[in-house]
Amino acid sequence: MRILLFATGALNTCFLPVWINWMTANRAGDSIDIVLSEHATEFVAVRSVAALTGEPAAIDRWDDPVLLGRSPSPHTWLAGHDAILICPATLNTLSRIAAIDASTPMLNAVQCTAAPVFLAPNLPPGADRNPAVHALLDELRTRATVVEPVSRPSVSVPDNALVTPPIWDVFAVVDAESAARAA
Repeated sequence: MRILLFATGALNTCFLPVWINWMTANRAGDSIDIVLSEHATEFVAVRSVAALTGEPAAIDRWDDPVLLGRSPSPHTWLAGHDAILICPATLNTLSRIAAIDASTPMLNAVQCTAAPVFLAPNLPPGADRNPAVHALLDELRTRATVVEPVSRPSVSVPDNALVTPPIWDVFAVVDAESAARAA
């Protein structure tokens, strides 16, 4: 399976090197391309992603040389994967997807792909109490598979937050959905 992993600007993006090592060990039959949002680069080094994958890391910009090296129309190359996984998906990214924002190559690809899209929300503390956030997630469930976030202690406030589950749990959802589609 050709999987596109889009990491956005959440603290959990700092675990991307661990996820890459896990995917390398456990998903050897898959081809996994990684794209970072510009904000994701505040939480993980582009060089570490490139070193661990053996491929240059792409940044979600229309002028990104890595994306342009893949295709003069990067959004069509991105949309051509077998599955798109947005992990972690920030509240900002989720809102942009729901609003049909296509202002970056990744957002455009998500709006135009025929492939299944998997969203792994990483919400800020308190977002789980906001009815508008619940409505947003319900809307997104009509267009994509939303991987249910898990409650974990927040590092910013003395409260829990709903965050992206471990990558192996996310891939369990991807595999279950893929098997259901194939049946």
